[in-house]
Amino acid sequence: MPQTVEIREILKDFYKISGIRISIHDTEFNEIYSCPSTASPFCKCLQEKSEVQRDCLKNDSAAFEKVKATGEVYVYKCRRGLYEAVAPIYHYGTLSGYLMMGQFRDNCEASLEYITSKGANIIGDKQKAEELALTVNAIDKKLIDSYINIMVLLAEYLTGTNRLFTHNEKLPQLIKEYINKNYQDKITLSILSAKFGCCKATLTKCFKKEFDISIMEYLCEVRLKAAEGLIVKTRKSFKEISNICGFYDQNYFSKTFTRYYGSSPSNYRKANLKK
Repeated sequence: MPQTVEIREILKDFYKISGIRISIHDTEFNEIYSCPSTASPFCKCLQEKSEVQRDCLKNDSAAFEKVKATGEVYVYKCRRGLYEAVAPIYHYGTLSGYLMMGQFRDNCEASLEYITSKGANIIGDKQKAEELALTVNAIDKKLIDSYINIMVLLAEYLTGTNRLFTHNEKLPQLIKEYINKNYQDKITLSILSAKFGCCKATLTKCFKKEFDISIMEYLCEVRLKAAEGLIVKTRKSFKEISNICGFYDQNYFSKTFTRYYGSSPSNYRKANLKK
């Protein structure tokens, strides 16, 4: 597997093959990236009850703690009867996060009945609970162990290639360098979160503390300064410049540029041409 493969692409490929939700979590158990991005309809409906959501988080946290203590994959069933599995990920020997797969059932009729009854007890509607239970991906028992083995291999790959960053002092600088190099591309907190293996809160907090500016404010400044250089030094159209610098919306670019430099792109170019 080539090292250039992005973590997000790995998770997407796993989901395409298995149909099982897979996610990456940091050492504080925050979800960094998942595929699909939302929980299954069954889990989503049940977790609308705050007590169920708290119970699920407590159950998952206990699984993460167990993996942290043992350093080994942990396979279990949640209180609603769905399969879950967690494996550790390391970064140069230090625990940096967890790979998790779950929200699926085996294809036995007894499992479907159990999940339905648990759902009915929570939402108070047996028919709806059965409909939701049927949306849960049913995996042949013979394949479950195979998918778990693949997940463990993915965790070992992420460990072996040191793809998931630990929360260290270099993180703010690494984020800054990434933005400086890739400002022309689409950059969001979600993309950075998946890239550096940290939740959005950790990313924003450490960057703000180090540079006294938010990540998105810094990204905007980098793009504006690049645009300013192109306006003065080239004859490219403003639409082309906005696209080159990662704005993709000329009106937004013009308003942002005017607010930052105190002059519209066209007036700025005229003034500097006269100079």
